[in-house]
Amino acid sequence: MEVWRVSVARYGVEDGGLRDGGRRGSSWWREITRIREGGKWSWRMLVDREGLWFRVSVARYGVEDGGLRDGGRRGSSWWREITRIREGGASGNNWFGGNVMRKVGDGMDTLFWTDPWVDEIPLCERFGRLFDLAETKLRTVAEMFSLGWGENGEAWVWRRQLRGWEDESLRECQTLLFNISLQDQCFDRWQWRSDPIEGYTVRGAYQLLTSQVSVTMAEAENLIWHSQVPLKVSIFTRHLLRDRLPTKANLVTRGILSHAAHFCVSDCGAAETAHHLFLYCSTFGSLWTLVCSWIGITSVDSTSIRDHFVQFTYLAGGSRARRSFLQIIWMACVWVVWTEKNHRLFRDSTCSLSQLLDKIKFFSFRWLKTTSDTLAFNYHNWWSSPMLCLGLV
Repeated sequence: MEVWRVSVARYGVEDGGLRDGGRRGSSWWREITRIREGGKWSWRMLVDREGLWFRVSVARYGVEDGGLRDGGRRGSSWWREITRIREGGASGNNWFGGNVMRKVGDGMDTLFWTDPWVDEIPLCERFGRLFDLAETKLRTVAEMFSLGWGENGEAWVWRRQLRGWEDESLRECQTLLFNISLQDQCFDRWQWRSDPIEGYTVRGAYQLLTSQVSVTMAEAENLIWHSQVPLKVSIFTRHLLRDRLPTKANLVTRGILSHAAHFCVSDCGAAETAHHLFLYCSTFGSLWTLVCSWIGITSVDSTSIRDHFVQFTYLAGGSRARRSFLQIIWMACVWVVWTEKNHRLFRDSTCSLSQLLDKIKFFSFRWLKTTSDTLAFNYHNWWSSPMLCLGLV
């Protein structure tokens, strides 16, 4: 908010948004202004498809895979810029698409493959090979559901017979869809993840763009190897980021478990994918709120484990000591969740959330004390105020 007020004072406000500053504005600031204004039109492409401007654009540029084409050489520079922002551009940082969610009601107005309606990730991205082979690229969710998307369902039509690993991808996709049902009385709608109620605003886009950390797999994996974290935990974290843990969903995909055995160990009723187990589960996902309260930071709202890891690490500020501390806490947290999952499955023992939080405190304390004999704080100080113990406040 402070950055916003300073920017208002320097550049002024016009039509509800900050001016680009003209010659007074830096090149970085002009870039932010250009992108965020383009985002406004990209949002209108999604939510105002009955408007005259959209129908004119369809007539001029055409539609491909449910979206407007960029027009090639026929398109104006402004239109090509809008398309670049919508798709993520040459930088690969799709800040707009990554913050758009599709909430499905009856499924009549949502494209099955290309709209981000399952875990906020388009199925065409998660199952790219299946999408390439599908003859149903333009079918809606409602059409696929009515034909049957379960095993032996008629919704799956391919250009050729699937091979071994492609069949595994199909089974994984069917596992994701297993518990999904449509609501006949509700319409499909788009939501802006940063503000689901009000939707996209220029001010909200500014705040997002100026605080966003662009996350790649390489950036996330750079945080894995920490001198104060046991090697087995770092290796476990690497498998987690690459979705190679033996979660029930992955075991179903490999043919080790049946489809009927894919439910989360917490008995929440959802499929046990890594995303669900560590972020969205009503039991284990709640642990992050307790951890953030213990540390004294705000919660992270991310759509992927990789983003969550990086954003959590940078929550307490940019100093190296703070990042190092939060790396340890994040890996302790996912390690405790995974060991608890295995204890429930193989030992039939269950810990409460407060007990799991105590384990995170214990593991992180032990890792730090083991690798640094000079730390003067004791466990009771760590229990109540870890940031203060490390001199980070």
